[in-house]
Amino acid sequence: MIRIACFLVLLSTQFIATAPLSAAVVRSNSTSVAASNQGERYWAVSPVGQTAELLTLFTRSEGDAIEERDLPVVSLLRDTLGDSVRENDRILYVWLLPSVSRSMRQRILAGIPFFYWRLGKGPENVSSRDLRPLLDLNTPQHPVMSEVRRSLLQWTAFDPLTMPVRASSRMYRSNDSDAQRMKLEEAITYLRSAPTGEGNGSIPTSEQLNTVIARLELRKQFLGGLFDDKAASVYGMESQFEAERIRSRNWELLRQCAEKTGLYFESISLGAQKDQYGLLWFPQGEKRNPTGTSLKPIWKLLNIKDPWADEHLNRRAALYGRPDGPDTDSATDYVPLALYSLNYPKFPLLLVNFRDEQQVRRREVAQRAINEVTAGVIGISHITNWYYYAGSMLYNLLWSRHGVAVDQAARLDCYSQFRAQLASDKSLDPQLRDVLMKQVDRLLVNPLEVPVDRKAKLADAHFAEIQSASAEDGALLKRLNNERRAELAAFGQGRGAHLVQGALHMATFGRYTQRVSRDKLVLSTLDRERRVLYRLDFLDGLVKQGTQPEVAYKTAQIQESVADLNTLMTQVSSPRIRERAVTTLDRLKSLSRDAGLQAECAVALLALHQTPGAVRAESTPGIVTSPRVTSHPAQRVDSFR
Repeated sequence: MIRIACFLVLLSTQFIATAPLSAAVVRSNSTSVAASNQGERYWAVSPVGQTAELLTLFTRSEGDAIEERDLPVVSLLRDTLGDSVRENDRILYVWLLPSVSRSMRQRILAGIPFFYWRLGKGPENVSSRDLRPLLDLNTPQHPVMSEVRRSLLQWTAFDPLTMPVRASSRMYRSNDSDAQRMKLEEAITYLRSAPTGEGNGSIPTSEQLNTVIARLELRKQFLGGLFDDKAASVYGMESQFEAERIRSRNWELLRQCAEKTGLYFESISLGAQKDQYGLLWFPQGEKRNPTGTSLKPIWKLLNIKDPWADEHLNRRAALYGRPDGPDTDSATDYVPLALYSLNYPKFPLLLVNFRDEQQVRRREVAQRAINEVTAGVIGISHITNWYYYAGSMLYNLLWSRHGVAVDQAARLDCYSQFRAQLASDKSLDPQLRDVLMKQVDRLLVNPLEVPVDRKAKLADAHFAEIQSASAEDGALLKRLNNERRAELAAFGQGRGAHLVQGALHMATFGRYTQRVSRDKLVLSTLDRERRVLYRLDFLDGLVKQGTQPEVAYKTAQIQESVADLNTLMTQVSSPRIRERAVTTLDRLKSLSRDAGLQAECAVALLALHQTPGAVRAESTPGIVTSPRVTSHPAQRVDSFR
């Protein structure tokens, strides 16, 4: 009975869809557009009540056959607390607008084993469930707990039941996880090419977007939500550096393969992303020069057959023009052969084979079917059948060295990037672009996916629904106030307390969240706590380097941060925050060689050793404090966008 009850609970949380709400495509009159950043992509700012803003990224994509249209793709909710000071702003929510909740029919089809097709046009309307953001930056640990809960239900309730229950539940979970990962990667793709502004502007800064992108990247990892902000920032920079290294290596590898095989390599840029794809062209009528060595390993790495042995290819018409480049002969016709993504970790990933358009889909279906047979039908466990998975890992390692793309998660990332960038690209030949758009739909074997031509309508409806909920008494502002209450309750807590609260949230299926009472929601208190964390993060970044802080920043800017922190900490009673401030200021004082900055640190340390609310230490006789500076400290940004 317990297993059946758990089964019904999970079905109710995953399959039940609320009634759709009709939403017209409207633009608020109070929406302001960042005119200085208008172009292929720009930000529009609209109010959420009186204390928050909705930042929406628009991209100029192909609309009708006559005119272009602006498509909203990503929205960010920035909590400003109703003032113009940017240091207490915080981005809380991220929405991917072209994606909405799936229809009941799509959810049912997603639970059918070995069903790899998409029927119908997908969802027609936007529902109230779509106000739920793709990512909540205030509670990144909640998705981790939800995934743990789903895994426990799967192992304890569904797997011991009959084979149809185990296979269908695993199939739905796999499709749902893949669809979620593609949404995250699509949002990352849009944000990487978004314009940025200065710290005093209305559009997001580079640092803010970097933080959002890092959190989206970590959301794809099983335990990524447990990273703190500093670890998330480091992970984001390292992952972006690694992605650039992979792209450069794959670019050179594909170019060398084309040179050895007599093909022509053209680097392709889609949207705002440069040189992330490679297109191989076959020169018609030419003869390949003998190399004296076997080229079979290269064809295997490229995942295509030898085109020089294909007589039909020499007779095929060149429909898509000629590649651009100094090495292309004007008298030679070139036929597109294969398109590759340069972002796959191991080697260039084949996306489109123009001679066999079903090849990539067949490979994807075959690998998914194997996983469904082993986990869903046979019920092989990672614990009791560990030897099978050990052998499978060795098998995949060997095949990956021979040009087989066995990493399903990395393939999904490449597919999602390709679809998002192709949808807004206008640089390709129109006929070639139409063929690639059809290939994008073939790459997706998940019933929960939505066709590319439906995304524009869904994005407009999703954006209109969020705007309608942004009124003073709307659902979005009520949700924001609950987030503020939770933020006030979590101030000064350690990582262990966050894990305990997350576990309670998981155990109650999201019903319980620690919050202060409504009468204690004071924006001035929240403003002070955010400014404290802002100053501490800035000073922690200085002392972490272990060098003289005046080398990286102006002394006046550092002094302003210390003086402001001294003022704010007089009303902070959290022992953990006060201990952190003492450690940071003591380290800063020892590293600095400026007498004024050392005196400012000494004043702040003296005040911190007194009880909260005591007389301010800057009135202590014998200690001279430097004058306050009105400018905000410049943030040093290591961009990993």
